[in-house]
Amino acid sequence: MFRLVFLAAFATVIAAAQTDTSLLNRLKSDSLFLRVVVPDRDTVRTLSSRHRIAASTSPGARAFINEREVKVYPSGAFVSLLTLAIGENPVRLLVRSAGGDSLVKEYLFIRPEPPKPPMHEPAVIDTGSIEPSRDLWLDKDDILEVRFRGSPGYKAYFDIEDVESGIPMTELADRRGNGTGIYIGRYKVKESDESLDQPIRVRLKRSFWSSVKVFSRGKVSILPQELPRVAVVVGRKPFLNVGLGEDRLGGAKLGYIESGIRLQVTGKVGRQFRISLSEGMTGWLPEEFAQLQPLDIPQPRSFVGSISVTGNKAEDVVSVALGQRLPFLTDQVVNPTAIVLDIFGATSNTNWITQQLSAKGIKSVSWDQLSAGHYRLTIALSYDQHWGYDVGYDQGSNLRIRIRRPPNISNPESVLAGLMIAVDAGHGGDNNGALGATGVQEKDLNLMMASHLDSLLRSKGAKVVMTRTGDSAVSMLDRWDTVVNSGAQILVSIHCNSTGETSDPEGVKGTSTYYRYLGYQTLANVMYEKMLQLGLSQFGVTGSFNFSLSGPTQLPNILVETAFLSNPEDEMKLLDDGFREAVATKIVEGLEAFVSRYGAK
Repeated sequence: MFRLVFLAAFATVIAAAQTDTSLLNRLKSDSLFLRVVVPDRDTVRTLSSRHRIAASTSPGARAFINEREVKVYPSGAFVSLLTLAIGENPVRLLVRSAGGDSLVKEYLFIRPEPPKPPMHEPAVIDTGSIEPSRDLWLDKDDILEVRFRGSPGYKAYFDIEDVESGIPMTELADRRGNGTGIYIGRYKVKESDESLDQPIRVRLKRSFWSSVKVFSRGKVSILPQELPRVAVVVGRKPFLNVGLGEDRLGGAKLGYIESGIRLQVTGKVGRQFRISLSEGMTGWLPEEFAQLQPLDIPQPRSFVGSISVTGNKAEDVVSVALGQRLPFLTDQVVNPTAIVLDIFGATSNTNWITQQLSAKGIKSVSWDQLSAGHYRLTIALSYDQHWGYDVGYDQGSNLRIRIRRPPNISNPESVLAGLMIAVDAGHGGDNNGALGATGVQEKDLNLMMASHLDSLLRSKGAKVVMTRTGDSAVSMLDRWDTVVNSGAQILVSIHCNSTGETSDPEGVKGTSTYYRYLGYQTLANVMYEKMLQLGLSQFGVTGSFNFSLSGPTQLPNILVETAFLSNPEDEMKLLDDGFREAVATKIVEGLEAFVSRYGAK
């Protein structure tokens, strides 16, 4: 359903090198045009009752959505949030110039009716609702939970081939006590059970002789004789997830781990192995990071021997003697500052901790045996701010924690002089990032602001490493390696924000900063205060942020979402090169304030 009455030529070329010209001025055109960014197709199917519109036309033209006039901003942008009824929702966009010329585009939004609950007759089972929907590996004492949605008012059962049949299921009731048609049942795995790649059969019993039967998509393997077993960690930047939850940034991470470490596998759900770290604590390892070992490989266990604490010109080093490479996780503590290192599968035989005077940034090192196989090392620091640390094994099995000290301020008049700052321009190449209503691409704006920041930092005497300098696609892992291998002391990642398709583009705006580790919140707070001085609305400081470049512990790092590209007022600011340079100036001021406060004087 797309109709174009008249289309005037309109082209806007955005070149990262041309940062001296305002994009806002370059978007102006004497010819009437209509460019629609959202939606990006003429027919949209959605379950939501709302959907935003983002488009642009010639500045000075009038815009109408279904005959209702909407505001056209000086950039030519116009936006709206549609309310959608069940069924078909025709949407007509019309723009009209002062001279009477007009352009029209038509769209169709289809919002289907919500599924109706099954009736008692005929008895049916919704195949897509059956859980498990993913393959499972189960060990003894695991609970297999089965559920499905079907016709209400029946007796329901499930069967595990070669294990157990006729396991009863309970129908959940609503507040009035009526059956909902949602059935749930559980089975606790016994040590004698054994099954390999078998689907679960669920049944609604219609009569003594007749049942409706459907098999689950997920297949179950019950392996008490094979679990637990050992996997060796492989791959680039492997990590453990906390659970099986997911969103656009992936599941919440327990932390990153090293290749070569051995882990204890106790089960599997879908494409993630369940890992036993200690009593009562598990993690989830994506299968691409796991290399399963033969069944007779012993479980990862080791005593923890002596600990030594030394230092050199740039850092302090804590060395922990282990018999093999065990999994570990770290955490940052503030007030007072400390690094907490948990080693799993480890039992203390630490009879001495030797600390040399060269370890200038460490107050003390202590250990605790929290439970069987859970050893905790606490490294108390002698300064108020975390400046990064790197944890890893040497060529053998000794674990080394290399802790950075605060950078020395050699020039009080220019506190950034001599520091290495990493600057990341988000997105690039075929990854455009967000789009403004005018069609401007986030990747270009990010690079322009990053280029301004590069120039300003160098004028202050700082050294700069850029994760990209042109319109190139650079993977997050390559950006990570560029930053860490450069020896950078602070990382700033620059982005533009955007609201989703069901949010109000005029109501959501402002600036925000993001961090993952608690020890780097101070940098995010300082930078947020500086960004607000640009007159932007508050969108907040967000911690525990599961962004790839928030992952390195080696240096303080933040992500700055400068403003909302989806908001026409914020977009106009971002289109102005003077504003983009002001953003870079405020970031520099934020870095100066942070280093002045926490650097070594």
